[in-house]
Amino acid sequence: MYEDRQYFKKHKYRDPGDYLVRSYALPKIEFMRENGCFYGNNLTILDVGSGNGTFSIYFREYAKQIACMDSSEQLLKDNKWADFKAMADAYRIPFKDSQFDLVFAANLLHHIDSPQSVIQEMKRCANKYLVFIEPNRYNPLMFIFGIFVPAERGTLVSFRKRWQALIRAAGLRIRAVKTTGMISQQNTPKFLVPLLKIFDFDFCLGEYVMFICEK
Repeated sequence: MYEDRQYFKKHKYRDPGDYLVRSYALPKIEFMRENGCFYGNNLTILDVGSGNGTFSIYFREYAKQIACMDSSEQLLKDNKWADFKAMADAYRIPFKDSQFDLVFAANLLHHIDSPQSVIQEMKRCANKYLVFIEPNRYNPLMFIFGIFVPAERGTLVSFRKRWQALIRAAGLRIRAVKTTGMISQQNTPKFLVPLLKIFDFDFCLGEYVMFICEK
């Protein structure tokens, strides 16, 4: 985990409103909308590992209140869409039981030594829905990334059946699941985005696995 944190400190992040980030995030937001995640006008959302707001910015349309949590002080400072911010470890989320209608995490669990513990902690804070997005090792680019970037080695054990088993072991019901996309919010060349948008459907070689779960 120390190695991961050093990597992320040196990593440069695109602005959440950037065309590339928007093209990565919005199809996933739409999948959440289609599956009932945004079910009321007074939603409270916890974005765990929120970074500088890759998804927080788009939750703003649906949520009355957004809490953002990250281990990076600088990324939290750059996140302009949170009503509340907490610099904290995902093993010990500093919020109350069932405090949020929806608890969300993207590209976090594969960096965690004990993802089962974090899933349980996120479940504790959720009132209804939990959403997880993780890389898919069966995508060739993700697999290569996992081999050559030490901080991304967790990608090599990140796949649909594994996350499905961990989520069910936590006592959560899987409402919807999708393996999708070929756009990475940080690394995809912008000129390829119009072409890669056609891969925003469910197929086994997609870059990301997305789970919508009910408590």
